[in-house]
Amino acid sequence: MNNFTKYGNVYRLLGGRIATNIADSLFYMSILWHFKEITNSTLVVSIIFAITSGIDTISFGFGPLIDRISIKRLLKISTCIQILISIGIVVMLTINIRNIIVSILILILFTISSILSSVVYPAEDKLLPLFVSEREVLRFNGIFQLTYKVLDIALDAFVTVIITITSINITVIFSGIVFAIALYFYSNLKIKVIAKKVLEEEEYFTGSYIKDLLIGWKTLKEQKTILELILPICVINLFYGIFMVGLPYFAQSYVKNSALGYGALLFASSLGSILGALLVQKFKIGKEEMHVFVALCFLGAGIFRLIVPLAITLNVWIILFASAISSAWITMMNINFESLVQLSFSSSVLGRVQTINYSILSVMIPIGSILGGWIVRLWGSLCTQYIYGISLLLCALYYILVIKRKPDMSAEE
Repeated sequence: MNNFTKYGNVYRLLGGRIATNIADSLFYMSILWHFKEITNSTLVVSIIFAITSGIDTISFGFGPLIDRISIKRLLKISTCIQILISIGIVVMLTINIRNIIVSILILILFTISSILSSVVYPAEDKLLPLFVSEREVLRFNGIFQLTYKVLDIALDAFVTVIITITSINITVIFSGIVFAIALYFYSNLKIKVIAKKVLEEEEYFTGSYIKDLLIGWKTLKEQKTILELILPICVINLFYGIFMVGLPYFAQSYVKNSALGYGALLFASSLGSILGALLVQKFKIGKEEMHVFVALCFLGAGIFRLIVPLAITLNVWIILFASAISSAWITMMNINFESLVQLSFSSSVLGRVQTINYSILSVMIPIGSILGGWIVRLWGSLCTQYIYGISLLLCALYYILVIKRKPDMSAEE
């Protein structure tokens, strides 16, 4: 009871984040499979990937709003709108009118929901450093990742089964219900007065949207180590976009010729993320070691990602195992980097810093998504797996041979 009292807000935030993550996954998979079934077009799938990644690219524009508006109110309003969108999608799918206008309307609603999610996640990230001590941030980030990935396992394992056994409509209804659960948790958050003062530190606000946005960029620029980590990852995300478009087609061709094949790969990746979230809590990585750690993570992820296409003539279990280990390496890097960012900036400006980070890291994904559809049509889905694996290894090599050899880095850090 004492532990819950001490960390009550953390558990409520965790509950809301878990529910939002699950609802997003249900909603996303439903829309993806809806368009894949009615069009069977790699171009439409590419457009869906481009929408989600494209919104992340412009998310820096939401930063000043996230930092200025009451976080609790922002979480509640965003989630309410997502519930209404789920209801609207269900109505349109139930009417079952298949024409270009309905498809465009569904894509518009999907885009709005994706925008709201791009606001909700950095808003949640702002709150965690206010609810726990500095030494507990990494541990709770690991717990957050571990917990909702464990629940995602059930989702990734069964969402494709739900779609197959029931319908896409039912899956969207489930997403609306889970969004409502998230709303319950957000409504019960209790933000103390001292936390509100931290969130409203006047030195980070000018009253001007543009000036506030520039303050966020200036604050990020002052942390050169973080910028040096972000920019090469930005390039790797071009190849991630290619990889993600090819994944459902690779799964159907080489894992299982149904939605279950895609679900199995997602399930394996979730298992890997859980492993990564467990292991990362054993490390304490500072700014000085981040470059080496990122290189190690990319090296491990790249090696096991290349094993996936190489194993298609061997055994499907090797494909799933390699996918899991690759995801574990990526998860360890992501959690450590997120914790580093949270501890390096005041919560008053963290919304702007986080959304600028997301934008920088996501800027290449829409281009990769479009290229991915083109590559799948010309050379097949197997090629997308090789492209991503090789790019991860090249990124690791970049960190090792270029960044670590800069003569001024040691002096700067």
